[in-house]
Amino acid sequence: MKNQIGFKIKNARRKASISQADLSAKLGISSSYLNLIESGKRNVNVDLLLKVSDVLNIELKDLS
Repeated sequence: MKNQIGFKIKNARRKASISQADLSAKLGISSSYLNLIESGKRNVNVDLLLKVSDVLNIELKDLS
């Protein structure tokens, strides 16, 4: 499941033409942590998912 969410975050970020550095700064996390999330090596909590959906202007359901 975490692999799918990370993959969806990565695709949405790329579609929005936002770099990992920019997205991580807006989320208040490090670029390396975002990289781990996108590669499926770290879990994402609900609060962070809400921030991601807000920053990328997508529905939360699109990440699950």
